Amino acid sequence: MKQSKSKHPDANKRIIVCFNGQVPHGGLVDRLKGIISFYDVARQLNYDFFIQFSHPFNLDLFLEPNAFEWRIDETETGLSKTTQLINVINQFDLDPLELIKSSSKQTFLVYANIDYLSKTNPTKSGKALEHLWRTHFNHLFKQSSQLKKALLDLEPEPYISIHTRFTSIMGDFQDSTSLIISEEERTVLLEQLKVKIDYIQSTHVEKVYVFSDSSLFLSYALQNTTTQTVKGTPFHMDSYTSQAEIEAHLKTLVDFFMIAESQNVYFLKINPMYSSAFSKYAAIIGNKPFIKIEA
Repeated sequence: MKQSKSKHPDANKRIIVCFNGQVPHGGLVDRLKGIISFYDVARQLNYDFFIQFSHPFNLDLFLEPNAFEWRIDETETGLSKTTQLINVINQFDLDPLELIKSSSKQTFLVYANIDYLSKTNPTKSGKALEHLWRTHFNHLFKQSSQLKKALLDLEPEPYISIHTRFTSIMGDFQDSTSLIISEEERTVLLEQLKVKIDYIQSTHVEKVYVFSDSSLFLSYALQNTTTQTVKGTPFHMDSYTSQAEIEAHLKTLVDFFMIAESQNVYFLKINPMYSSAFSKYAAIIGNKPFIKIEA
């Protein structure tokens, strides 16, 4: 795939995936879904590919270009007669390959948060799609020195990961949802989760790390099980207040790669908890077994 920043009219067509705060982008994995999907389109069409990720932080603080330079200055992402703006946030049924192939524009500014690989590669099996997702990710990214250091500082022995997703229901996490359950319901839910965690631990000899968007759950797990956690307060990438929260964003990346580097990945969901793709895609990146347990 040719890669050029030339503005000459005969330059190769290009796709620029944007995360600049103009629209709600979603969390880390939603953003990665959009990036990987349109990188796949760019490779299939032999278009240049760039990522303009500046909000609420610069992506290269944590993930740097690997096989080629995908960073692009914001001055090159303005609209013009040869530019098409594509906002496909939460548009699940779209075929992005056909959308871009049918356009005569030179540059595509894309806002996306969906994994379209099954649309753009309809003949591939689930495992083949996971392999392609992982290959694309590793072609695009390598860990920055800051992220590498944060992961190395943990120095964990072999471990497994258990992930949960509550959004707002425990009353301790700001998200797009607003449901909060009662204290009695929280107590019952935490006790149910403890039973699941104890069972998972009984089937493994490795240490167990728990990951979650709920500080309340993480505190409960530390006090009532023999699991471990990664320090820091859970934080949603779109729920920013200032650029001063780099440490909070770093925790999101550390959690993601800790899960990716574990031996096994479990996702626990008991109603009214929420589904999440965070640990699933971490398992894909790490090529690790992923087990979803629902009740």
